[in-house]
Amino acid sequence: MVNQEKVKLMAKLASYEKNGKEDLISTEYFRADYVSYNSFLIMFGVTVCLVLFFLADFGGKFFDNMQNFFEFDFIGQGMDYLTIWLVFMVIYGVIASVVYRKRYNDSKRRIDIYQKMLKDLKRM
Repeated sequence: MVNQEKVKLMAKLASYEKNGKEDLISTEYFRADYVSYNSFLIMFGVTVCLVLFFLADFGGKFFDNMQNFFEFDFIGQGMDYLTIWLVFMVIYGVIASVVYRKRYNDSKRRIDIYQKMLKDLKRM
């Protein structure tokens, strides 16, 4: 006779294996590595976007005022851009590390439940 508990457990395991591939991938890393790598990717993307924005802003300000080329404050403008970049890096760095730490912990919790179900299936 078929054990209904075993069938239900196997169905849950199959469902998780189908939908939980991201959990399996993320838990292959150490938590610090996973968080820092993904935070780096976020901060790199923000840096690229800010550089494009800064180039457009700088070009607009510079070419509007080409007659006063020698009076343009390059250092002041650069310091403004550096300050904005640092603020964005701190904000996005903190947010990304919190988000990815939570994602990793959630994945780890789901993997632990999955492994517990595997052990229960083995005992049956």
